[in-house]
Amino acid sequence: MRALADGRVRRSSAEWQAVIAEFEASGLSALAFCRRAGVSRAAFTRWRQQLKGAVSPEAEGAFVEMPTAVPAGTRSLSPGEMELSLPGGVQLRWRP
Repeated sequence: MRALADGRVRRSSAEWQAVIAEFEASGLSALAFCRRAGVSRAAFTRWRQQLKGAVSPEAEGAFVEMPTAVPAGTRSLSPGEMELSLPGGVQLRWRP
């Protein structure tokens, strides 16, 4: 942690990971934790989202369950049928 001349504090990624781990163990709301720890709510939220994205299940290759609900405005697929829409308008369809 590095203190700047104007009183602000700069933290490394590892330091933010420690702050967020402390928050998760605290049982406090984000606002209450930030007030108690003297942490900027905006910086806390930004780092929490950034670090959350860095360790998503998809990034680690973990199993992600496919949703079973059909979004509104889309057609229903028959059992066993799958459809994947890719950028650029490419669509892949699997039929049993």
